[in-house]
Amino acid sequence: MSSDKRLPEVDDATPIEDADVAVADKVVRFADHPLVETLGEISDFSDQEPLYAATGAVIAAGLLMRDAKTVKAGTRMLAAHLLATALRGVVKQLVDRTRPDAAARDGVYHMGKGERYERDFNSFPSGHTAGALAVAMAFSREYPRQAPVAYSLAAAAGAAQVVRCSHFPSDVAAGAAVGAVAEIAVDRLIRWAERI
Repeated sequence: MSSDKRLPEVDDATPIEDADVAVADKVVRFADHPLVETLGEISDFSDQEPLYAATGAVIAAGLLMRDAKTVKAGTRMLAAHLLATALRGVVKQLVDRTRPDAAARDGVYHMGKGERYERDFNSFPSGHTAGALAVAMAFSREYPRQAPVAYSLAAAAGAAQVVRCSHFPSDVAAGAAVGAVAEIAVDRLIRWAERI
């Protein structure tokens, strides 16, 4: 555990940035703790490739079982994740924001117009959170009784990004908004298509 890690002071920060930096400054010293590193590894199941694999597995299971509801759930999950990933990518190109771990390591924090694409400068929004929430919402449309578990897993994936200092709390909130917008758009498209 590195107790000497600190985030830099942020000049001209908004109240949200001040709150984000305050939270990150409290947790950054624990980022190297083995439990936090393990939590981070577990939360990586909400990254793009594992979520694509999970959605594909749901579709495949539905096809093998000849269960149209499961196939539909997997298709919803895949479509919502694809759209969430695309929207998240657009926003990341528009906004540069230093990740908390990089700000603590380098002593520099920046948020501004998107000009850089390296990992250290693409904190906003959280892609893990966007994908996890989009997939959880899509799955819950077909299996509402499992919604508490699905939403709990998505929330845990988002919270883990703050604890591991990959994202600020507002990055996670923005990622959740992106995931929700993507899933709602996919749901509306599916409902429209079913009426035709």
